[in-house]
Amino acid sequence: MPRMQPEFNDLPQGSHKDCEIIQVRNKLREIVGPGNGMDPAALARAEKVVEKMRVAYEDRLALEIENLLTAYREMQASGKHDLDVLYDRVHEIRGEAGTFGYDLVSDIGRLLCELLSPMKQVAANDNRAIEGHLKAMETVVTQKVKGAGPEVGKQIVQALTVVVEKSRN
Repeated sequence: MPRMQPEFNDLPQGSHKDCEIIQVRNKLREIVGPGNGMDPAALARAEKVVEKMRVAYEDRLALEIENLLTAYREMQASGKHDLDVLYDRVHEIRGEAGTFGYDLVSDIGRLLCELLSPMKQVAANDNRAIEGHLKAMETVVTQKVKGAGPEVGKQIVQALTVVVEKSRN
């Protein structure tokens, strides 16, 4: 997934009379019908599959974050930061992490994606912020902190949020 690049739009805004609202049919609801939905047995089967995959995923997640940290440190050493690759890898990790109970990794990954998204180049402060996010993700995984984590995890996310906001300014 490519990084979003904010663009300035200075075109004049139209009025609400300049548009037409089109109602799109919900074909899935028409097929399933109102009030019908998820099959509890199917959900239970899916949850069992996810649970079986969890142990293998935890090992893979730890390796992915370790490899990502190594790759980032190589980028730092060479002075050539491939922000698109970094963003894509973080985005993939954060997407999977929540599925397997690593909500804190997902939150930290979201913040890192927000930090990387508008970046054109990496300044010294950005290096510290990026590595801080990656090391926080690594710590959460090595300590096997599940869910939103303890209070210290929430404090980490709050501190990283401040880092992202300062970087934007």
